[in-house]
Amino acid sequence: MMEPTGFQRVLLLEDDRNLSLTLGVALKRLGLKVTSVPTIKKAQEQIESEKPDLLLLDRMVPDGDGLELCADLKSRAYSGAILVLTAVGDLSNRVKGLNAGADDYLAKPFAWEELEARIRALGRRTQARTAPGPEHPGTGGWELDPARLRVRGDRGWVQLTPLEFKLVSHLIRAGGNIVSREELLKDVWGFSLLPKTRTVDFFLSRLRKQLEKDAENPRRLLTVRGAGYRFEPNSTP
Repeated sequence: MMEPTGFQRVLLLEDDRNLSLTLGVALKRLGLKVTSVPTIKKAQEQIESEKPDLLLLDRMVPDGDGLELCADLKSRAYSGAILVLTAVGDLSNRVKGLNAGADDYLAKPFAWEELEARIRALGRRTQARTAPGPEHPGTGGWELDPARLRVRGDRGWVQLTPLEFKLVSHLIRAGGNIVSREELLKDVWGFSLLPKTRTVDFFLSRLRKQLEKDAENPRRLLTVRGAGYRFEPNSTP
């Protein structure tokens, strides 16, 4: 019996009919319910009605760029995983995709085996790993719930995307120590070559808005100029 991917419903945004059909058949063999659409407008309609937990987004489609949809969904706290599939695969565009909120980025042409491996890797981030436990010492009241990809911050429980949860977990588990930008890009995003990007700052800004009482004056998720970032467990109101 094939190992589950960790997802149930996938929406495929792809305007190449032949590729869409081929991927649709392969994805169904993984046990996924697949909906394929050729435009951003149709994708928005299906996301609203079907609530897919995985999106595979092509970039250049007839009515725009799939990254526009990605950024819009992330701004509205979409909690599913997003994998961008595109012929535009150079480093600067991969960084642009991640900055838009994508959880992964795969350049065309790609082997099916690589796409399957990336889907399974994303699925492992979303699967239940441990049940919510008691408050951990040293977190100042913040709690991690890996089973549901939730964090209890200063505003209460907040549902995060897999990548957001991985980032805030990494900082919290550092126990107040400074974590460098380079370490985060390697351990959270998986970069081997480190690009010049404001990806970390972009994601931290979004996390502050969701988890901090005052995102403009953060007390928990801090930037340490010239050194990196850290979580402050002992902040006072």
